[in-house]
Amino acid sequence: MDDKECDDMILKAAGWLSKAMEQLNCSAPIEVTSTVCKKPLKDDLVILMSEAFHLVRFQNEKLKQLKTTLSATKNKLIESQQSVISLQEQVIDCKDKQLQAVQTTVKSTVEDSVKEQFKSYSDAVQENVMVCKPDSDSLPVGKLKDVVREVAHEEDRLRSVIIFGVPEREPANLAKRVEEVFNEMMVRPSIREISIVGKQSAGTSSRPIKVKLSSPSIVKAVLGQAKLLRNSDKLKSVFVKPDLSIEERTKRRQLVQDLKQRRISEPDKRHYIRGGAVHSEDTKSKK
Repeated sequence: MDDKECDDMILKAAGWLSKAMEQLNCSAPIEVTSTVCKKPLKDDLVILMSEAFHLVRFQNEKLKQLKTTLSATKNKLIESQQSVISLQEQVIDCKDKQLQAVQTTVKSTVEDSVKEQFKSYSDAVQENVMVCKPDSDSLPVGKLKDVVREVAHEEDRLRSVIIFGVPEREPANLAKRVEEVFNEMMVRPSIREISIVGKQSAGTSSRPIKVKLSSPSIVKAVLGQAKLLRNSDKLKSVFVKPDLSIEERTKRRQLVQDLKQRRISEPDKRHYIRGGAVHSEDTKSKK
């Protein structure tokens, strides 16, 4: 319904009200009462009633059209928001690929340069030394595997987020539960892997859910939207956090313990964790 149709509907309603008040000899709408409505002739009231019926019917049809139009507009808005998020993810992925390409090129160039320099050095050594004793301090194979495994774990951790507070349900619904959380945050990242952290035990209502995403940049974007869960009626108790290392988790637990102690020892102040430290503020109003 466009502006012209709205204006026509308003004019028709105003015209009918003016005509009805004239028939009832009323100068203001507040003067129209059941007693006043008994004064006009029956034929006049029948005409007014017929016009009122068709006017209400017309308005009802227009309201239905407005509801349909509003619903369609809302769906288009959601689709537009999803398109923007999708484009943002594509831009981030493109940047990551460009960065990886640059890193690969630099790495290859450095390796070629090192090999060339090492070869030159080796040739020079061979000219002066007949036998080279093996280096007994070289890195053992087992230790090298541990280093590689640790680097892979760190890379996996940087690409993951942890979701806390989602109630336990059937395992088949795990992906759906993660999707519900991300929808509430208005994000739709590309998910590589979903798993539950820890073993189920008696009295445990929920376990953390680990979600592996496509890149650290996507993880940062998702964590930036986590604050929207605070205003959610359904998921107010759900939190999305980064996948911390063992050292970071240990430090975080200590900060939480310090926070609890502060709240006990100084109950009149507001205490919170920010920037890896516990902060306190005086909440008492100045007189």
